[in-house]
Amino acid sequence: MDVLNCKSCGKLFVRQSSDLCIDCIRKDHTDFEKVREFLRERRKIRTSPIDVEQAIGVKRETVLRYIKDGRLLMSEISQMEITCESCGNPSRDGTICAECRDKLRRDLAQAMLDSSNPSKPRTYRT
Repeated sequence: MDVLNCKSCGKLFVRQSSDLCIDCIRKDHTDFEKVREFLRERRKIRTSPIDVEQAIGVKRETVLRYIKDGRLLMSEISQMEITCESCGNPSRDGTICAECRDKLRRDLAQAMLDSSNPSKPRTYRT
């Protein structure tokens, strides 16, 4: 049985499955529903996390966390753009833009080919 301080409010609680106390979990769920409903209403209007924060009071960091956690899909939020964590360009596809995702796939496929070919000498750079 782990006793922790809540990551959000600092209150002491018995950890079940999250680093948040039950009150903060409820608030997070309520905030998520507010954000999702707001974005559904504004589906055709370009919206940013800052717009969400100004309109309904849910912090933009929270909105970005929902996207990164996969709770909000970019397809549901057709006009929202966030920045790619790799290159910093605007991304409509999630936390990594399509170009960086394709590059990552190519690099991974090449690494898998290289590791399955024992005749090719491996070189390591330090």
